[in-house]
Amino acid sequence: MTFPYISQIVVNNCYTYQNFRIPNYELSQIRHIILTGKNGSGKTTILNRIAFLLSQLHDGKDREKGINDLKNTIRANMKHSLRNSWEQQLQYYNDIDLKYIEGNANVLIEHPEDYIISFFKAHRKVDLKEVETVTKEVEFIKLFKQNDTSGFINQFKQYLVNKKVYEAFDYMNSNDLKINQSKLFFDNLTLTLRSIFKDDQLELDFVQESFEFYLKLKDDRKVTFNQLSEGFSAYLSILMDLLMRADLLRKDKINYSLEPEGIVLIDEPETHLHLSMQYEILPLINKLFPKIQLVVATHSPAIISSLKNAVIYDLTSKDGASDWVLGSSFSELMIKHFGLENEYSSFADKIIFDINKAVRENSIDNLRAILIENDRYLTPSLRLEIESQIISINSRAD
Repeated sequence: MTFPYISQIVVNNCYTYQNFRIPNYELSQIRHIILTGKNGSGKTTILNRIAFLLSQLHDGKDREKGINDLKNTIRANMKHSLRNSWEQQLQYYNDIDLKYIEGNANVLIEHPEDYIISFFKAHRKVDLKEVETVTKEVEFIKLFKQNDTSGFINQFKQYLVNKKVYEAFDYMNSNDLKINQSKLFFDNLTLTLRSIFKDDQLELDFVQESFEFYLKLKDDRKVTFNQLSEGFSAYLSILMDLLMRADLLRKDKINYSLEPEGIVLIDEPETHLHLSMQYEILPLINKLFPKIQLVVATHSPAIISSLKNAVIYDLTSKDGASDWVLGSSFSELMIKHFGLENEYSSFADKIIFDINKAVRENSIDNLRAILIENDRYLTPSLRLEIESQIISINSRAD
């Protein structure tokens, strides 16, 4: 059975925003969905509602069963301390409905363990747990089934240590299949890290005495995952989760070339990321997991212009955009999509206003004053424009 990717998000109620569809037509094949809009337009609320609906499917409840279970729970526990929470969840069903490319989501209900469903919230903090011993893989399978994203990410080093120790046992037992699978996993992880760090010589070193992994960089620096900046940690947090989930699925199916299917929700993937990283993160995820559908909320022009095969929807204007975004400059996006009057800062606007005023007045003195007063702020092109205007006024005077 084909995986039920989201074809449309039906928004019945999102605070002040009601009765619209994202996109305004149903998708017929997998496409990523990117939500933009001003603060308060409902991006995070919609992602939270989608995450709730998918978690219910993951727990074996279709829409009708989920609603009935909540109603029965509320009726049977009228004075329970969790009643408000249950009523809120009941409202979630009324707020959002999802349409699927295959028409229904039964496959998620019947085989939730076969697919990846993850939700990465905006304020992601990686707190990798120190490793003291080897653990049983059943603990990771339990986290996978619980769909606990934060707990999963924090166990990333433990997962890597387990794989190294299991690899040693596989060598002892001459289990070539598992040895090759482990090598493939670490080779792919190293290539991914090289791509992120822009370091084609990066190596991942394991120190068995301390159960610690080091990223050895081409300038001979060595850092652990815990020592990475917030930017790199935020970037890796998503990949850590997905790499572990994909590896567990491949081992379960004894198919190490399996491309996992699923849906991944990301709220503000640009959090803590430099502009270049913002532009790279979604394409990298898409390259590593081509059968994963991304549903993303963002304020970043770099994010929305980075991904092919995406539908972009502005919650503020209720407008959809698609292929034209990929060919746009950031300044064009800031004006056409994010609603700014122009691509300049307010400070630059004031300088440009003063230049135009001086030109209208044919005032060389004012133009020279602008040059002197703003000497340290002017770009070469803006400085050239002022000097050209001075020469032009002089030539007309002659």
